[in-house]
Amino acid sequence: MKAKNVILVGVIVELLLIGLVRSVSAQDAVTFERKTPIVKAYQKTHDAVVNISGERTVSTSIRRGFDWPDMFDLWGPRFRRQVTVLGSGVVAHEDGYIITNAHVVNGAEKIKIVLSDGRDFPARIISADETRDLAVLTIATDKKLPFIHLGRSHDLMIGETVIAIGNPYGYANTLTSGVISAVGRDIEVTEGFWLRGLIQTDAPINPGNSGGPLLNINGDLIGINTAIRAEAQNIGFAIPVDALADNLTHILMPEKLRRVRLGLIMGRMKTTGKFTGLVVDSVVKGSPADEKGMAAGDMVLEIDGKELTGVVDFYVKMMHKEIGEPITIKYVKPEDPRPISRAVQLTMVARPLPDGRELSKEFFQMEISELTDRVARRFNFEHAYPILIITDVERGGVAAQKRLEKGDLILQINNATVRNVKEFSLEMEKIAEGDVTKLTIMRISLGVFGQVQRQFTVLLKAQSKKPLRYRL
Repeated sequence: MKAKNVILVGVIVELLLIGLVRSVSAQDAVTFERKTPIVKAYQKTHDAVVNISGERTVSTSIRRGFDWPDMFDLWGPRFRRQVTVLGSGVVAHEDGYIITNAHVVNGAEKIKIVLSDGRDFPARIISADETRDLAVLTIATDKKLPFIHLGRSHDLMIGETVIAIGNPYGYANTLTSGVISAVGRDIEVTEGFWLRGLIQTDAPINPGNSGGPLLNINGDLIGINTAIRAEAQNIGFAIPVDALADNLTHILMPEKLRRVRLGLIMGRMKTTGKFTGLVVDSVVKGSPADEKGMAAGDMVLEIDGKELTGVVDFYVKMMHKEIGEPITIKYVKPEDPRPISRAVQLTMVARPLPDGRELSKEFFQMEISELTDRVARRFNFEHAYPILIITDVERGGVAAQKRLEKGDLILQINNATVRNVKEFSLEMEKIAEGDVTKLTIMRISLGVFGQVQRQFTVLLKAQSKKPLRYRL
């Protein structure tokens, strides 16, 4: 037996020498695919995720119980402190347009965007909507940026895998993963302020993740991370991408950003037959688009000879159009028996600023004015201030029913600070008959121990005063 073993060893050695048999190494062990779907989704998208940093100044009164605006500094000592802004964002357009949460950037000074490659740029807020907690920023880059297309969220499944990428606690480009725990969640972010219809996930979301993307396993954007439950673990929330797309229309449409009228309110990309384009959700009556025959349901294929990549692309193109500049739109009416592409030329027209004072009288039956020197003397203020004051309240009107009084100061309308008639008019322009409007009021009165300041909010329902009708 020993002789046979010796012969066998000799044969193996000889085969090794001539290369017919090789020794087994660690590389010969069975290996598995390491590039999982999560890895692939991250590699596909992380270059389009940015870090947002900056600072905001918080000014508060030294006297307990009061937090007055800066304009009232002379009525009491105040102190200021710097609060760090930290968040994430999603590049939604190659020209440097970024989506994030409004609460990340509102009031921030010198916002800085850091790309995944380490380059940083100062950012400018294009539009922000606190009620929807969404904001759009822009940076000036010298080359096109990778961006994430908007996915869909109407068919999300409980239990499907999701990933979040962001800047938690300043740790750049951090990935966490989990599943969708629920959909359609309503949460009260602060007292009286709700975000509704949110995605709930157990993917770890921490401070700094706000504004970053929530992605499905294919790397499609399905939400914008927005909030966490501080007292709980693995409960985070995101704004669904379908709601994001709808809201982008409201915060990016030309009529929202400038004093212009175009009339096109856009929806999502859609393919019908051989055509792929952006669906027109609605057309404003009497607008340039309406006058040229465009209607809801039309599909816009091109703008000035260039195809569209999505709803953000449409509005970015509109940002650079001037009043009177021709805009060539190629579109199709899918409901036609034989749809064919057609072209129309539109131009933006100037939109006059309404008189907010007249709207205030019409809807609330109260008169307002800037606190000029003359008005200040009338109401016993020592100086003029950049603020609005109620100068008259009609008996029995909407404002009177909510106990507003002459001399009350208006600080905000629907959470937007208004300091002059122009800002007031811009906010009143958004209000239609029947809308409920929130006014933040400051009332100053004389008490036993001197001046008393009280800040409060009232809800006014816009209601034109109807003439009385008498029966004979």
